[in-house]
Amino acid sequence: MNMLLNLTWLIPGIPLIASIFITILLLSFGKTMNRLTKPVSYFIIISLTFSEIINFILFKNNISGNDIIFGNNYVLVVDRPALLVSESIGLIFLLSMIFSVAKLERRNGYVRYFISLGLLSGLAYLFSFSGSSFHNFYDPFISTIDKTGISF
Repeated sequence: MNMLLNLTWLIPGIPLIASIFITILLLSFGKTMNRLTKPVSYFIIISLTFSEIINFILFKNNISGNDIIFGNNYVLVVDRPALLVSESIGLIFLLSMIFSVAKLERRNGYVRYFISLGLLSGLAYLFSFSGSSFHNFYDPFISTIDKTGISF
């Protein structure tokens, strides 16, 4: 179980690393990357899908605890309400990305749009695992929903 808890950093890390990687490629090869709209969008969607799979595995196995990243400076608080909120955040971002691939025209700024969606999803994951006052805000609401018997 401790090994699964150590994988928690991958949930926000995978979309952030993928978005930063695409940003570096966009800055280096601007014209080429702006023409590769489908591979870029699929790459970021796949990275978010891997984050969702890891999140679901942690949620299904009822993993809780703290995962320390960046030395002792930042702690990811992993518990059932945080995993439930991050799962819903990820699904919202995943659906918005899939609908964007299906409905948006491939114009200038399309790659930057997907980069920003990937960065926002990674930061939203970090925010949901932060254990700060936001955690205290949504915890009573999610705990009551979780006790009513909603199961996945």
